[in-house]
Amino acid sequence: MIQSKIGLGCGVFSGAYGPAPQEAVEDTVRTALSRGITLFDTSPYYNDSEIKLGAALLALRTEFPRSTYKICTKLGRYGLHKANFDYSAERVAASVHKSMQRLHVDDLDIVLCHDVEFVDFDQVVDVALPKLFELKQQGLVRQVGISGYPLDVLLRIAQTQNQRGCPLDVCLSYCNFNLHCQLLSTYIPLLRDAGVKTIISASPLSMGLLSQDTTPEWHPASPELKAAVSQCAELVNTYTEQNGGNVEISLAKIAESFAFSLAEADIHLVGAKNSNE
Repeated sequence: MIQSKIGLGCGVFSGAYGPAPQEAVEDTVRTALSRGITLFDTSPYYNDSEIKLGAALLALRTEFPRSTYKICTKLGRYGLHKANFDYSAERVAASVHKSMQRLHVDDLDIVLCHDVEFVDFDQVVDVALPKLFELKQQGLVRQVGISGYPLDVLLRIAQTQNQRGCPLDVCLSYCNFNLHCQLLSTYIPLLRDAGVKTIISASPLSMGLLSQDTTPEWHPASPELKAAVSQCAELVNTYTEQNGGNVEISLAKIAESFAFSLAEADIHLVGAKNSNE
């Protein structure tokens, strides 16, 4: 199977960006597979995203067998607050098995420690990751990695793993290469030097900020950044109107095109809660 350059981010199936009924999820997954997308990213933190994705893939298995796609999921984060993190070895193992059950699979292609910046460094490198690599040796997980936002934290963990002779297979960074932030491009060579094999750049629309729709209320962007994005959206709308609506352009398309220009990233993750998106 050839790995697609673009993967489907299934966090949108959680309902955080609007309703995502099962019928729409299945239609979205079918459309993605039909168009050559072969990676689906989810997490138990994303409400019932794993359950919806698993049901969709199971329903489509005759048309698209398990060998035609990869699943990336996560563990360690199960809610909004720090008390909802659990990086213990016992929970790591339990989470992998629970995700396999929800996704209706016998193994997981990629499993990432979720939002590592909120967990003590030693807990990540001395407890959670060793257990994950143990599960990899058992054949339950094919690739092991981490995800998070602060790139310096991701790099420190990657360098530590490399120094210990157990480099990370995957590193997922989100919202770090888009129209308002290009920091990931400077970190990719450093992550490569730390032995990371696959680098995933997620959220080209910066968690919905650049989608041209109303920014979600929970979005952490500053008021100044939100205002700048609104101005950009107005400029795009004005340009479209001046051309009689004959120009197929939107802020989201501009943002995605720019984010996908980062050729050094192995995979770009973008969310879509329906087949039109």
